[in-house]
Amino acid sequence: MTTYQTKAQTHAFERGMEAYREGKSQTENPYPREADYFDFWEQGYLTERDANRK
Repeated sequence: MTTYQTKAQTHAFERGMEAYREGKSQTENPYPREADYFDFWEQGYLTERDANRK
């Protein structure tokens, strides 16, 4: 099953990936914890981090 993501959700995910590549800390998530996009940014960050550990 595939879940649909809006452009804004995809953008937040990609921003998280980019933040990791730029050497930013995971605590530098620009979205407040209660924001819808907080988790998308976090997942992007963690996805990129995990991909670079292999």
